[in-house]
Amino acid sequence: MEEIKGKTVVLIPAFNEELTISMVVMLAKRHSDHVIVIDDGSSDRTRELATLAGAEVISHSVNKGKAAALMTGFKRARELEARCTITIDGDGQMDADLIPQVAAPVLKGETDLVIGSRYIGHEVTDTPRHRRAGQKVLNRATSYSAPIDISDSQSGFRALSLKAINNTNFNSNGFSIESEMISYFSDIGLKMIEVPVTVRYDVPNGHKQKTLNHGLSVLGGLIALIGYRRPLIIFGIPGSIFFIFGLIMCLATLLENTIIFNWTLVTQGIAGIFILGVGIFLSFAALILNSLTLLMRNVERSLREGR
Repeated sequence: MEEIKGKTVVLIPAFNEELTISMVVMLAKRHSDHVIVIDDGSSDRTRELATLAGAEVISHSVNKGKAAALMTGFKRARELEARCTITIDGDGQMDADLIPQVAAPVLKGETDLVIGSRYIGHEVTDTPRHRRAGQKVLNRATSYSAPIDISDSQSGFRALSLKAINNTNFNSNGFSIESEMISYFSDIGLKMIEVPVTVRYDVPNGHKQKTLNHGLSVLGGLIALIGYRRPLIIFGIPGSIFFIFGLIMCLATLLENTIIFNWTLVTQGIAGIFILGVGIFLSFAALILNSLTLLMRNVERSLREGR
């Protein structure tokens, strides 16, 4: 595959996508130099059909999840030293004919990450209302982990520069990898933009998880990510609230004022001390974890600069 080096590569993570994978591969081949399908432990004919359609196929023996599939693809893209790496899902929801539009800013050297957004550039979107509402929640959660506003933080239609591919050091183990990518790239100063794309939801296989389960899974991953990247938010804010409320209860008890209905002063005082202690503990934890986070970022930066 040496002749592929420096070219445009498309990565397609796929799990049981025999109904659509051939179409996605053939369309992707029209707009790239090389197509790689990461077969994530499929039990159907995904691997065989992707191979027949002309893709390089890398298979996982068991289903490991989207994050693991993408990480396998990123590793291969690094080996190929791909000038531009495009990721697109294998279920056919995304229009592979839009690959040139998504890849163009990277190929022109204008940015390191392009996110294909379903929510910009269109007066009317076909995205169901419940998906749009859930997406707003996930966008807001993503913004807490990275100081950047993204309209479609969970879009799997993306283009990455070689610099971005060489910095795909993620720890996600699920669909939250899209948000972690935004957070991590923001931390190391990589440029990001969004371009409008269209999506269809009437594909035969659709999303493998129910919308609610998928959203909760991503949100759980985001909360863990925020805790790691922004501990002052996850621990500091609750700690401050507990501290203030506990302090008010303790002061009210000292002044012999009952501020909670039907509580005795003794019960109120004990509860106030407990809540105050929780607040102090969370606040100190936030400060310590924030210091460790800053230290880890400095170590990561030193390792990158010394690479």
